[in-house]
Amino acid sequence: MVIRSSYFMLRRMLRGYLGMLLLVVLPLVLIAVLGLVGSGVHEPTGLPMMDYISISTSLAFQLFGGGYALEYLKDDLFAARRWRMYSLPYPPHVHAYAIVLSSTIFTSLLAVVMVLFTHWVYGVNWGHLGYAILTFVPISLISQLVGVVSFFATTNPTLAERITEIFGFGSMALAEIWFRMPDVGVLILLSNYGNPISLGQNIILALISGQDLRRALVSGALLVAASIALGVVAILLGRRKLA
Repeated sequence: MVIRSSYFMLRRMLRGYLGMLLLVVLPLVLIAVLGLVGSGVHEPTGLPMMDYISISTSLAFQLFGGGYALEYLKDDLFAARRWRMYSLPYPPHVHAYAIVLSSTIFTSLLAVVMVLFTHWVYGVNWGHLGYAILTFVPISLISQLVGVVSFFATTNPTLAERITEIFGFGSMALAEIWFRMPDVGVLILLSNYGNPISLGQNIILALISGQDLRRALVSGALLVAASIALGVVAILLGRRKLA
């Protein structure tokens, strides 16, 4: 039932052009503009500036995709439509699972568009394209689960949206996309391993260079562990809210 419900959810999402504009067109415009302004090499990573901008921007915008799961969860199970959903021949938590699954697949597909576009148009080196695309899946899942957990924990859609935005912008700051973090032990650790953007960068940098494979494996394990932990919290909170 989860798979079938997810199929219909994906069809609904494909009709939402605004989300595609915000999660695909906007980052691609930013990449084009910043790529024209920036030049040379990004010293901390050793990547050409266009490659660094494309990789970091694509990863960063995945963290704002959690609004999909949050919005559909609110509209389908906590608004006027809830009584129609509760009349379906399966429990509401199954529909909640379908929302998270379809939102993860949908935003991951949007990431595929950005990866392929930057690779073909700007010649961005993503390393192995298949593995690079797979890197976006747990990041997308984490983004959806942050939105779901925030909503279940607060039952306030506006507050939950602000929490997801803080999570997204906070991760961008820790990943040093805008500026360098102070050389303090805890901040260095958080900058390298304490946010999804940096973990994704660690994996993709390893794919490009063929080095630091251990760091990539650790980063992948942390992304999976974070997904599982958030999933457990979402299930525990959801049982109380959807009962």
